[in-house]
Amino acid sequence: MKKIFPILLIVFFVTGCQAADNEELDELYSAFERNQSEIEADFQNYYEEIESSDNRETQLKIIYEEMIPAIEDFKTTIQNYDVTAEDHKALKEDMLAYISSLHELTGQIGEFNRTFIAGNPFDEGFTEDADKVLEAVRKKEEQVQQAYEKVLDEYENLTAE
Repeated sequence: MKKIFPILLIVFFVTGCQAADNEELDELYSAFERNQSEIEADFQNYYEEIESSDNRETQLKIIYEEMIPAIEDFKTTIQNYDVTAEDHKALKEDMLAYISSLHELTGQIGEFNRTFIAGNPFDEGFTEDADKVLEAVRKKEEQVQQAYEKVLDEYENLTAE
């Protein structure tokens, strides 16, 4: 009986740690989805404001003072969660990779607005350069979507186990 008691304590401790980590994972994912929904709604409004504004400074202000800080807040929120299981850490890293790619995409859009709107659209070099940047933005958009889908799939796989 004396040998069974320490083994039972270890089993209860490990089970308790796993349950706590699973709870933290669920909270992490919930925070991710909540922030993602907020970002989508806010960005839709920001894009409408950008499209309706004729003032380039206002458009850039929205990108650099509203959109990018919102992404940085999203990243900070996810970083504040502490998961211990390796597969949970991998999911958290994928979430952060998605957020970073979203940040890069938004920065590329801002850079495009800053650089090419001030140029001469009748210059042949302008069209070539603009097309290159737009293609890079399109590729980044695809990467952002793939990163988001990876997070969803990975969480689904973790919770199906």
